[in-house]
Amino acid sequence: MSNDFYNVLWVNKSASESEIKKAYRKKAMEFHPDRNKGDSTAESKFKEVNQAYDTLSDKNKKKQYDMFGSAWWAWWNPFGGSGWWSYSSSWYWGFEDMFWGAWWGNTQSSSFNFEDLFWWGGWMWWSSRRTQTRQKPKEPENLDFEKTYEVPIFDLILGCKIEVKWVYWNTAKLKIPASTKSWSKFRVKWFGKKEPGREGNLIVKVEWLMPKHISEVDMSMLERIRENIGY
Repeated sequence: MSNDFYNVLWVNKSASESEIKKAYRKKAMEFHPDRNKGDSTAESKFKEVNQAYDTLSDKNKKKQYDMFGSAWWAWWNPFGGSGWWSYSSSWYWGFEDMFWGAWWGNTQSSSFNFEDLFWWGGWMWWSSRRTQTRQKPKEPENLDFEKTYEVPIFDLILGCKIEVKWVYWNTAKLKIPASTKSWSKFRVKWFGKKEPGREGNLIVKVEWLMPKHISEVDMSMLERIRENIGY
């Protein structure tokens, strides 16, 4: 596969953006897979044409290519190889969509250029193929489940045990140590969601529950405790 992109498009190194675009359209139409079904040579040429245009139509890529030539292309294209660029008609829009796209791109003029149909279809195939190839693998779902429990403030101060429920309604006792702060979190292993081969955890977040009523006697006792307690 040729790395001389100017030669692939038959343009000079000093060619303008419009000249590069015009040359690309001509070559893409000539070697488009729909016009050369079963022709592996044309398919290879079509890939070369798209690679050349993708680089030369981008100012930054073109600058790097002009400086380093094929050495830069070999570095920038880590996915190189015929397997990555294998052709399938299912990777771009249908014929009706290509026609619509080409027509839409020409709404400023009164005529329809058949050449645009192949240019648009080729570009959509190229863009769609590159996008699909570079998709990141889907991350596995987080199976942990978080739930907030209100715990009386004195239980958090003195320590206690609370009953927690599993996602699937099983229950367990969770020990809350003394002097636990509000919004602290505890992990209960294997009490989260499940899927084949994987189990999540239940994340328990405790929040203090203030008393609704305190008697005068208890209030006086708390006053004395406040005076003597250290922080």
